[in-house]
Amino acid sequence: MLTIKSLTPLVLIACSLLSPSVFSANTENNFDDPLNTLNSEIWWKSDGWSNGFPFVNRWEGEAITFAEDIGMAITLSKTPLSNGSSDYQSGELRSHNFYRYGCFEADIKPVNEPGVVSAFFLFAGPYDKDENSNGMHNEIDIEFLGNNTNAMQINYWTNDDRYANSNEKLIYLDFDASKDYHRYAIKWTEKHIKWYIDGELVHTETNTPESPIPSAKDSTLRIMANVWLTDSRISNWAGEYTESGQTPTAYFRNISYTQGTECQLED
Repeated sequence: MLTIKSLTPLVLIACSLLSPSVFSANTENNFDDPLNTLNSEIWWKSDGWSNGFPFVNRWEGEAITFAEDIGMAITLSKTPLSNGSSDYQSGELRSHNFYRYGCFEADIKPVNEPGVVSAFFLFAGPYDKDENSNGMHNEIDIEFLGNNTNAMQINYWTNDDRYANSNEKLIYLDFDASKDYHRYAIKWTEKHIKWYIDGELVHTETNTPESPIPSAKDSTLRIMANVWLTDSRISNWAGEYTESGQTPTAYFRNISYTQGTECQLED
């Protein structure tokens, strides 16, 4: 699982920029949520808006469901609006709180369908911020591109409202991530971002003056998970959706946050 390939930077927005809500930070509460039901003290669903390019779908709360045996399902479906403004809907889960350094983990089974991205990530920006945020775009990603679920894409942005300096890398896996749950993790500290798969460290980014990583002093980050349909104009990145009769669904369970001093992921 250690084969890594750097990518040409893409100006992609893997988050919802149109959220009007600003929540107070509560960053010291560890949690471990099996996601067999919506815990409204931790999460809320994006509902009734869209991001625009490169996202084709809009966000609807009904695209997210929960079950005891599988956890949370996020389904992309062709559900046209009567006014013709949108043909597809999908779902996005967002934490109410914004979190500081620590371990962020989830069991994920992503969509295997060209043009569809399954994501678990940390985010803050001009429309997603707490009262201590600098209001700039900061993000740390785990993404699965539906045209190749034998790889995981990682990325981060630091105080970058223009999405100009992404740091994308592909980590090639020795399994197809869409076939079963595996545990994926981000360990965010002042000095490093570390990504893990099934407890194994697979990549590290180090904070340097030339390539700074997001800082909790600048902004705490919201925890998010979504499934989105990419515009065909970026099909060279994630493939092109063919609408072959499938209803793409990604599954998430056991999302957890452990604050920095208690985070036990090994280096």
